[in-house]
Amino acid sequence: MFKRFRSKKAQRRESEVSGSSESDITRGRPSELLRVPSTAHTASRSSSPSSSSSGLGLHVLHQPDYAAIDIIFVHGLGGHSKNTWSKNHDPSFFWPELWLPFEPDIESARIFTFGYNASWRGATKSVSSISDFAKELLFEMRFGKDSSGEDLNLGANPIVFVVHSMGGLVAKKAYLLGLHDMNYQDVIQSVSAIIFLSTPHRGTNLAEILNRVLAASFLSSKNFISDLNKSSPAIEELNEQFRHLAPKLSIWSFYETLATSIGPRKIMVLEKDSSVLGYPAEISRPLQADHHNVCKFSSPTDSGYITVRNAIKSLVTRFRVQKPESPVKSSAPQLVLDDSLDIQDLFRNCPSTETDYNAIRSSWVPNTCEWFLEEEEFISWLEPSPPEPAVLWYIAPPANGKSVLSTFIISHLRSRGLSCQFFLFKYSDNAKRMVSNCIKSLAFQLARTQPEFRNLLVGSSRESLGLDSSDALIIWRNIIEGRLLESNITNPIYWVIDALDECDSPKIFLECLRSFAGRLPIRILILSRNTDLISINFDRLSRKISGSRIEKSTIGHNQKDIERLVQRELDHMRGSSQFRQQLLQDIMKRAEGNFLWAKLVLEEVLGCHTEENIREVLEEIPTDMTSMFQRMENNLLQSTRKSDKLLIKTLLEWSTCAQRPLSVKELSQALRPEFSGFLDLKRTIQETCGQFIQVDGYDKVTILHHTTREYFTRTSESEFRINSKKSHERLFAKTLTVFEDDGLRWRLLQNQHALQSSEPFIFYSAVSWPFHLGHSTSSSSECLDILARVFRGPGVLVWVHALALLRRLEVLVKASKILATFVNGIKRRNASTNPMLHRLSDLELLSEWAIDLIKLVGRFASNIVAKPRVLYDTIPAVCPRGSITHKQFHSTANIKVTGEADTSWSDNLCRLGLPGEVQAWKIACAGKYLTVLGSNGSVYVWDASNFAELPALHHGEPVTAITLSSNGGRLCTYGLRNTKLWSTLSGELLSSTPNPPHIKATAITFADNDRTLLMGGDDNSIRHMATDDFQEGWQFLNHSLLKDTAQINGAVVNSPMCLAFNGDKTQVGVSYRGAPLSVWDLRDGRCINRCRRADLRAEPHRSSSNWFAVDRFTWNPITGHVLGIYRDGCVFKWHPITDENVEAKRTADEIAASPNGKLFATSSSDGSIRVWDFAYFTVIYQLSSENLVTDLSFSPDSRRFYDLRDGSINTWESNSLTRFLESDEHISDSSSEDQSSMAISKFSEEWAEQFEAVTAFSLAPDGRSYCVGYEDGNVEHYRRGDMDGKKLTRFYNYMPVTIITWSPDGRSMALSDLAGDIQILQVNLSSGERPSASALPQPQIERHNHNIEQMVFSWDGKYILISTAEPVFVCFTEDGKLAARRNVTTGCSSKWVCHPTQVDIILRCEPHRIDAYRWETLEIAWSATISDTQQSETSEMSGDELQALAGMTLTHDITRPPIVKKAILTQDSHHTLLYTSNPQYRHERSDSLTIIPLTTMPEHHGDTIPILHSDILSLPLDVISHILMPLGILPGRRLIFIDKDLWVCSYPLGKSFYSATGAPYNRFYFIPRNWMTSDSLEQCVLADDGTLFWPKGDRVVLIECSLDETRSNSVF
Repeated sequence: MFKRFRSKKAQRRESEVSGSSESDITRGRPSELLRVPSTAHTASRSSSPSSSSSGLGLHVLHQPDYAAIDIIFVHGLGGHSKNTWSKNHDPSFFWPELWLPFEPDIESARIFTFGYNASWRGATKSVSSISDFAKELLFEMRFGKDSSGEDLNLGANPIVFVVHSMGGLVAKKAYLLGLHDMNYQDVIQSVSAIIFLSTPHRGTNLAEILNRVLAASFLSSKNFISDLNKSSPAIEELNEQFRHLAPKLSIWSFYETLATSIGPRKIMVLEKDSSVLGYPAEISRPLQADHHNVCKFSSPTDSGYITVRNAIKSLVTRFRVQKPESPVKSSAPQLVLDDSLDIQDLFRNCPSTETDYNAIRSSWVPNTCEWFLEEEEFISWLEPSPPEPAVLWYIAPPANGKSVLSTFIISHLRSRGLSCQFFLFKYSDNAKRMVSNCIKSLAFQLARTQPEFRNLLVGSSRESLGLDSSDALIIWRNIIEGRLLESNITNPIYWVIDALDECDSPKIFLECLRSFAGRLPIRILILSRNTDLISINFDRLSRKISGSRIEKSTIGHNQKDIERLVQRELDHMRGSSQFRQQLLQDIMKRAEGNFLWAKLVLEEVLGCHTEENIREVLEEIPTDMTSMFQRMENNLLQSTRKSDKLLIKTLLEWSTCAQRPLSVKELSQALRPEFSGFLDLKRTIQETCGQFIQVDGYDKVTILHHTTREYFTRTSESEFRINSKKSHERLFAKTLTVFEDDGLRWRLLQNQHALQSSEPFIFYSAVSWPFHLGHSTSSSSECLDILARVFRGPGVLVWVHALALLRRLEVLVKASKILATFVNGIKRRNASTNPMLHRLSDLELLSEWAIDLIKLVGRFASNIVAKPRVLYDTIPAVCPRGSITHKQFHSTANIKVTGEADTSWSDNLCRLGLPGEVQAWKIACAGKYLTVLGSNGSVYVWDASNFAELPALHHGEPVTAITLSSNGGRLCTYGLRNTKLWSTLSGELLSSTPNPPHIKATAITFADNDRTLLMGGDDNSIRHMATDDFQEGWQFLNHSLLKDTAQINGAVVNSPMCLAFNGDKTQVGVSYRGAPLSVWDLRDGRCINRCRRADLRAEPHRSSSNWFAVDRFTWNPITGHVLGIYRDGCVFKWHPITDENVEAKRTADEIAASPNGKLFATSSSDGSIRVWDFAYFTVIYQLSSENLVTDLSFSPDSRRFYDLRDGSINTWESNSLTRFLESDEHISDSSSEDQSSMAISKFSEEWAEQFEAVTAFSLAPDGRSYCVGYEDGNVEHYRRGDMDGKKLTRFYNYMPVTIITWSPDGRSMALSDLAGDIQILQVNLSSGERPSASALPQPQIERHNHNIEQMVFSWDGKYILISTAEPVFVCFTEDGKLAARRNVTTGCSSKWVCHPTQVDIILRCEPHRIDAYRWETLEIAWSATISDTQQSETSEMSGDELQALAGMTLTHDITRPPIVKKAILTQDSHHTLLYTSNPQYRHERSDSLTIIPLTTMPEHHGDTIPILHSDILSLPLDVISHILMPLGILPGRRLIFIDKDLWVCSYPLGKSFYSATGAPYNRFYFIPRNWMTSDSLEQCVLADDGTLFWPKGDRVVLIECSLDETRSNSVF
């Protein structure tokens, strides 16, 4: 019976919308009574039902939570808004909806498709023209509504058109009309680009082409056909007008290259000339398709799709951060993005509750909730005066309509034009249960509507803001306290927080709000149940800021609302009005303010057929919800077949235990194969268990209400009782076994992001299986079976691949922690079981993967996300030989790595060095930048995300202090005479001012939201300066600061030994050699406290002269503690306010605190570094080394730390620290069932390996062996494949070897060290395994302290050229006698190479000149000048010409001479490759690459000729701009180079290049970042067979790979 009435009622009331029950709304549940149109997040939406079916009008295909750009698709002649873009008109190939929204970057765009009646079929005559269609488009853009009736608000963001055929003319006409119509100007002025797909632009040349279109289409008379005719006024006028306005737009034109089948014939519908406008800035290229299929694609790997997708992605990336050309007028909140800020990317993966708001708001009953507006507390809370923070807490029992009320208030605030942000906590969604995500979402909404706050985020990185963390306190401090509270916002801000009782930590959220006290006019409304935890912490909050409550624990306040809901539903019921009125009274008597109860009663009542049945139902229905649920369950059991019970139980498990609500499609895939073949799963859910499970308007399947979840998880009597741990175990098994599918890897590679649409459960599984494992039985053998099976096979890489497509690699860190916890649980269980059953190999496997998962993120995250295929092709080969990734998968990789000595992962992520003899003095980190102060007064800068070197900043004098702004964008250097402010990225000097005379800076820092600089000087004073007014110079902050010494009896106060500012720059600490550490308040200049040692407090009789001096100290930026080192090396933490003082009996020299306040690091004189848990003041990690550490610093996200030692900068990233921080981020207020056990961080130790680094390398001419020089002067010889070399010689002054050179015949070698000593060796490589070498006489030269820069042998080995800064020598190899000497100084850097064919000639290559010298005499034989006109010529070229041919010069700064970094005779022996760099160019790398064919070289002596631009091999500019280091040219004229992302790449010279992916060149494999140093990049050599020899540490690694351009993996 129960099942029947559900079915009938569903049919009868399918389209009705009802009531305001919290159960419906808060949890996003529309039941049959609350049904809304089914629209998935990327579902098609139209303004009317008719337009939806016909395809006419403007439809939303993809609606992100916060769109940054709008893309509109416009079809062509005879097209359709959906079919035009679908291969064979198959909806499963509708790529704008099914593939495009899942592409990285494009996912932030809102996507539309526009349809208009351009059909040429039928006899009906159409009077519509292109202008009419354009007006339709304009109208829809200006006045269109989405599915919920809200304005589309087009014009708020940049707009990109993607148009096919005649659709391009429609878009052009709409653009022209809109610019001249006041109604549409605001919208059209946001149009930023148009992508044309085979659009017939040129009317004068279209006669024959358009006639073909007409004939092929058998058209009847249509006005829009006439518009396309030859010489039509419409075409000519359109082209003429558009020509003048096109420069404002980015124009991309794609043209067809295949003939179109029309009947039995194939003809070219549009030629290239008709599809390309020919404008100067236009970008055009062909597509391998005919006219019909140029806009239809067969798969996400279709080359045409990739090309168009890349164009769209380029535009999205470019325009989403640009402001519209004019202000956009709209009543809705607007976002005007700053040019230097991408809010969407900054807050990526930030959960939004906007969809929950829409779902809840849609079921609001008119005239309900208005009683709340009359509550005195609310009226007072809403009042903007006084401008102080206030919190209002609305308390009501479960199911009393709190969430409906919250959306009503949000809507009310918005309607009044107030700044309102909200977050609706949701227990059923793990992401929406986290306080950290709530803070991120509120900040994101604020950034979009508050310009003052948004400007404070300019240039910030996710790392500096802590947005990659789950720690709510860190995010609150960095974003709310560090940015929002520093803003000048004066108008009130309103926050609405619903269901606080459902979040993971109400206590933390309420504690965070305390920082608003007296700071910001913010009003916060909290709605929740009354719990002791919330009540206690709300009382504490009320002591800081104004707090009030509205508590409705009794019936009455919402009776009218429930009555309106019931009345509306009963109005649809048949029967007498008298009976309906009586029924209303009966229901209201028992409702007791419970919306959920009233809603459930109505569902049963409306399913009855007689008055008697209704009375029976009312008598049977209990009043309390537990009994109500029991009755519902009994009815369900009675009306359900036994075979359906398992299905119901499974549905309840998924809806109750899923990490987030699953979509119907995801759930359908999750139920397979046990339950499959559903005709309509949504209907099945409704009919089998619809009273407990709902499918909302976004097709999400969730539990009815939080009370429903509690009933099934806590009621033991229920037959469908959910055992949480067992259910999570089953869900874990289902999600992880997904990756055992043998075909999944291929589908991921082929379909990529589009698979998120067709197989979404794969991606839920990728993210969620660790969650389910963490909440399951911790020692389950069944779980161990599945884990061992998947992690022993290829499925583990497939899983990482899926995460990469989602850009969710942080899940690997969580999975690592959960795996470690699981293994520990198994080991604890094993302690009491038979050792024969311990499965040690499986546990070891999982332990190894727990290590590798974190390392994969730390080492390769950017590469994996950019190109997931590297998981299979490259990464296994470059992992350490002993790692589980290497052991399992290296044999299937496409590259082979030999010579790698590492057998296990090192915590050393990267080692950087400074040039020459420069010593590293100090580290500073902020945002994405790592900066190091050198002993020469220069600051060296790296991008910390990839360790790419940025321009160095040269202060010009010794520097005593440096500091970075909070986002790292600016750097300040304090020198002996001047203070300078720099742009960190570009190296541009922003400001400079003289220092106070004879004052050195002890410390310097940015303060006041980077608007002020604070400096503590060695004169015991604090000064300040505005960053935007350097002309005022340094001014005293407070003359009394640091001057009160009366209380320090017996102390000697002189120059500070250490000075540091606290985290919020309100206090300063200062220590002296003969006085204690003192802390001062910067605001009022008073001394807050002085530090006494903890062990002296018990001896009050001791005099104050026994204060201990502090050598080093820093601040915990979160807690306000001072962390320091006493003179005797003892480590302590002290709070100047509470006077807490704790010591540890460990000695240290340097100390640094992590930005999140949870860790600090110390270094000792023995070279060891210890990382401490701040809270427990215990060491959790130790790094042992023999080298002294001179400075320490943490990365902004606290997951890495840096040290300075031996002139090098080391980056360390430890698994144990990562797990420690991961565990510490997930602490809730209670140890509920949702809290999995945390892995306990134990002390771990790493040994920093010492080695002599490779400083010189040379490959033997035959390529079968090579020589390596080391830092200690040793030289060794290796054969290919050898792990150990054979000592060849050494320099006994123990200076680094700088040059190793082979003679062309391989019989001689020349070597030099840093001191300038030279050795010439005669080498015999045929004498067994150990080569023999005999010393030849040293060259007889006088270099006069000039460093030796290069040595080159002649082809016959008779001569050797030795180049120094000024003179150049040629000596005889055999006896070392001088043959010739010449001064060749021209003021330009140069390199020498042998002429490949003229054996008596050696070439000296300068940036713009090549001189040929005779070997015997060093006389000039001939000269050639290299043309430098490439840039001026290319500036006049069209887009096509730029793609086809461009000069090789990247950039050129004529003010400073460039440096020749490399000059080589290429591997094919047909070209000379010249690579130069200008180190003074600030804004980007200024590199040039010139490839000169030998045929262009002069042949006759005495000539001086120009080598023209036409003689130089050219590359497209988009290739040139990516080159980091050229490696050579292999046979087949294949240029091999390393790009700026460290990929080894190729480009075919002299050929038109086409890639299936649309990439500008081929990519083969990448060099790991931790292998990269400036020396290794310059020393690496590419052999003739394509093997790359790469110096790494004390080894040379060989990377073998087939650099065949036809390989399937050789593209982006």
